[in-house]
Amino acid sequence: MLFNSPSFAVFFPVVTLLYFALPQRARAPLLLAASCVFYMAFIPEYILILAFLIVVDYSAGLLIESARGPRRRAWLIVSLCANIGILGFFKYFNFLNDNLAALARVLGWNYSIESLRIILPIGLSFHTFQSMSYTIEVYRGRVPAERSPLYFALYVMFYPQLVAGPIERPQHLLPQFREHHRFTWANFVQGMQLMVTGLFKKIVIADRVALVVNTVYADPGQYSGAQLLVATWLFAVQIYCDFAGYTEIARGAAKIMGFDLMVNFNRPYLATSIVDFWRRWHISLSTWFRDYLYFPLGGNRRGRARTCLNLALVFLISGLWHGANWTFIIWGALHGLFVVVYVLTETPRARLAAALPAALMTFLSWLLTFSLVTLAWVFFRAATRHDAMLILSKVFTELGGLEATDVHPGLDGLQFGLALAVIAALVVLELVSTRRSVWALIAARPRWQRWAAYYAFGLAFGVLLLLSPQSGPQPFVYFQF
Repeated sequence: MLFNSPSFAVFFPVVTLLYFALPQRARAPLLLAASCVFYMAFIPEYILILAFLIVVDYSAGLLIESARGPRRRAWLIVSLCANIGILGFFKYFNFLNDNLAALARVLGWNYSIESLRIILPIGLSFHTFQSMSYTIEVYRGRVPAERSPLYFALYVMFYPQLVAGPIERPQHLLPQFREHHRFTWANFVQGMQLMVTGLFKKIVIADRVALVVNTVYADPGQYSGAQLLVATWLFAVQIYCDFAGYTEIARGAAKIMGFDLMVNFNRPYLATSIVDFWRRWHISLSTWFRDYLYFPLGGNRRGRARTCLNLALVFLISGLWHGANWTFIIWGALHGLFVVVYVLTETPRARLAAALPAALMTFLSWLLTFSLVTLAWVFFRAATRHDAMLILSKVFTELGGLEATDVHPGLDGLQFGLALAVIAALVVLELVSTRRSVWALIAARPRWQRWAAYYAFGLAFGVLLLLSPQSGPQPFVYFQF
């Protein structure tokens, strides 16, 4: 079920009204049943995979807590193997098999294993990582094993963040299911603000610019460097508004019912270093890899060479997490390289910062960071390594000779103008929100100004929806991961 679909517009208020109407003992069963309905709207039979992982990790949590010595680690390994095994089979089997077949052809070996016709379950990478965080935290003694199978199943399947995060930690989300949440106007307003903001980013911005991105990246050989560069810039906008939009809708839906989900994005394109970017982008995944992979590898405690190796490995795995394709691995490797270079250039960067005016240094740092992130997005979006290299080659060699009307295939002049206008508005709002959220600024104004702003936003949103070039709800980009 898509957040931006008519079915969700019915599902969400019905579930929320029932949640507050029912007594406390019936609320968790309602949410679990609603989450099952929500997930089964995609591919119903894949809920059996979730059920299997829930049984394994619930049992593993209890066994880890009660065991002593090496048996604790053994039960943790069972849990991790089950999750990684399911993820590896559905997401990486065909990728590995295809590459082994290609290697066998080069070496002249006979390799007869055929790829499987399987569909990746929606959000598999998200709920396996969330489930693994539970058994790891129990193993580390940071949370007690959950005794209630109902609450544990709800922790894994809570519908707002089930298919695209944020990836919640058990100590943050699990206790909230036992709390008695009352309907409050403050939660309703804050939740609706988040949901409306997320829908605006998704429907008005991401889905509109996606038409240019999809048109150009579908056949990059047919387009010039300027067209490819514009499409790549627009993809940077699309993936941010699409993914951050999903997270804000999820947080808003949860907030109305009284649940707090973690912030997953913090204006990442305002970052002034690649390290700063990763503190702001997909925060729940970045901190997951930091806590469960980077630190166990030694973090930065074993010398600079080992730190760089650890960083490179984490980003390589992060790239592979995003998809079973060499383009994602290269994307992760590039970010690993960027971060390693950042670590190794600390001294010359400090000298340069001392020599330049602070404002100029900030601008140059932002420009370099955004350029590096955008360059890496080419590999993230391109269908193949060949396409990615072709795009980069054309961007650096064929930028001249185009009129402005030629740079936006897939959108007419009016739609492209609207896209630029809403992107500009988003940039202004992001800059303003660095100190205080726009919604908070509006709330602080007198009533007539406040309601005038609400009506103006609602009218603009409605007009832009009527002028939408897309027909029907579009899926979210991160559903494929």
